[in-house]
Amino acid sequence: MLQTILHYIPYVLLFAVAVAFIYGWGLWRTARQKQDLANLLSSKGIARIRKALRKNGAMTEEELKSVVAGLTAKQPFSKETIGVTDPEKFLRSLLPYMKRQKMITEETEKGRTVYRLRR
Repeated sequence: MLQTILHYIPYVLLFAVAVAFIYGWGLWRTARQKQDLANLLSSKGIARIRKALRKNGAMTEEELKSVVAGLTAKQPFSKETIGVTDPEKFLRSLLPYMKRQKMITEETEKGRTVYRLRR
């Protein structure tokens, strides 16, 4: 009887370790979900802006607002969704980042500020 119990102890301990690992990973993912969604939304916004600038050439901030309006992001296997509710505020956070990363340039044409893809 005792030998049978000792035979199963490693399996029970291995199962407990696996359950603890999966539980910890789930807590970590839940804690980081909002930041991950924000990063995903930003990357989708950058991709859309680059595509629009590649297609249309120089664009103003007003023209870019319509490009990012209604943009949403969602992680796979999750109900949580994040979206752009204020395109102006969203652009004001993305455009300086894109300039710092040397993705776009800011120029003045005919008294208005336009953005172009950097070559």
